[in-house]
Amino acid sequence: MMTLDRFEDLTEIYGGEIARWPEGEREAARALLASNAARLSPVLSAAAKLDRLLDLAPAQSADAALLGRLIAAAPQAPNTARRWIAGLGAALGLSAAAFAGIAVGVAVGRPQAVAPIVVAEQPVVTAVDTSSALQDALAEPSEL
Repeated sequence: MMTLDRFEDLTEIYGGEIARWPEGEREAARALLASNAARLSPVLSAAAKLDRLLDLAPAQSADAALLGRLIAAAPQAPNTARRWIAGLGAALGLSAAAFAGIAVGVAVGRPQAVAPIVVAEQPVVTAVDTSSALQDALAEPSEL
């Protein structure tokens, strides 16, 4: 919907000739201009005057050396092969970490892997030893 504010915004963006505005806005703009000519005609006239001043300014061409320096300084897109190799490296690292975690989990979960801690030449009784002794005691009733 074309409003007065929208009309003024389009004037600032596209200038004083409604024919240069986006095609979908032109008809509504012309209808609004017809119904609000006293307010909108000065807006269009001021924009058209600015358009004429801008048209008088000489066109400047870009300096080729400056253009070359700007292009050279622009950030480059990352190399696809380099990104693929980096992703592969990350995947291999994660796989190795997962494998190491599984290996440690399997090794720790096995009772044979638990070594007794020796303090002053005396082995420390571990939970595995206690468990084995308890199983032996239950298998063979004691003399108690």
